[in-house]
Amino acid sequence: MQRRKFYFWLSIFCVLSLLIYGCDNQKGGDKQSTVQTESGQESKPQKKQIWLSILGGAVGGTFSPFAGGIGTVVSKAEPSIRISVEASAGSIENVRRVHRGGDYMGVAFASDVYLGYHGEEVFAKEGKKENIRVLTLLYIAYNQFVTLADSNVHQFEDIVGKKVAMGAAGSGSAQTLERLAKLAGIHGKFSPVYKGGTAGADALRDGQVSGFQWLVNAPNSAIIYVSEIKSVRLIDFDAPAKKYGFYEKYPFYLPGRLPENAYKDVQPVNTFLMPTVLIAHKDISEETVYTILQRMYDEAGHQTLVTTTPAAKDMTLGNAPKAFVIPLHRGAERFWKERGVEIPQGAQAID
Repeated sequence: MQRRKFYFWLSIFCVLSLLIYGCDNQKGGDKQSTVQTESGQESKPQKKQIWLSILGGAVGGTFSPFAGGIGTVVSKAEPSIRISVEASAGSIENVRRVHRGGDYMGVAFASDVYLGYHGEEVFAKEGKKENIRVLTLLYIAYNQFVTLADSNVHQFEDIVGKKVAMGAAGSGSAQTLERLAKLAGIHGKFSPVYKGGTAGADALRDGQVSGFQWLVNAPNSAIIYVSEIKSVRLIDFDAPAKKYGFYEKYPFYLPGRLPENAYKDVQPVNTFLMPTVLIAHKDISEETVYTILQRMYDEAGHQTLVTTTPAAKDMTLGNAPKAFVIPLHRGAERFWKERGVEIPQGAQAID
């Protein structure tokens, strides 16, 4: 009888020991612990899963293809980083939401990034968006002002007394023309028609307006469309920008020239450029941002982005500094310094 009791309590002791040992092992494990394979060999440590969101823009624009392309490139190359694409009204909303959300990235115009970070213009009442950081340039938008070849609009100031299609109300195209017009003292002396894209091109083609203002990548389908039906000219906007102190007042615009042969039988002119950039919340880790940029700029990743949207050809080492309008994310600063890109003082990482 005593022997039976002995074996009974010994069995209980063994079972409890196994349970305690097993529990201790489970408590010590996490997503980065080694995993036993069927062959009995230990696999490499599993990376912790990181979940991010990226904000694009309206369907049919250039923001959304970039957001989707970045999400695809990074998630495919780095299974530990999952990026979901979210719809957005565009640049201004993206600046606001990235500022608020610690796991957000977004596509935005450099103008809204600069103004948001400093709390100016549309952001003045709501305060500075100081949680946003720049990662890289995605593409360059060109200010393109088109008029019919036989019109009497030959320079910027000739729009006085004319009707001008200038993009949707509040759009980057419309705000750009308004900014320059205010500096030149002709704001309110021409009639704005708030149409962009094909609608703006149609208005020019049909003689409803004397000019069509459009801040987009080049070549652009709406301008190609009207140029194939009517003989058109492009107006130099770099000259008035320099004359009226536009670049000093708005440092996010850059002087430039439209690409050669962007439009058939249309002479390219000097104009100003608007960088379109990728931003992220400052609290995303340095390693995560560094890895995202690595995947975007390696040969396979960049080719995927160019296939998704040809505007991604602007993503070059030479163009990168055009995006540096506010401080860089610390992961981006590391990435660009390793590639020999000079970081200006105002764009150096601050945290």
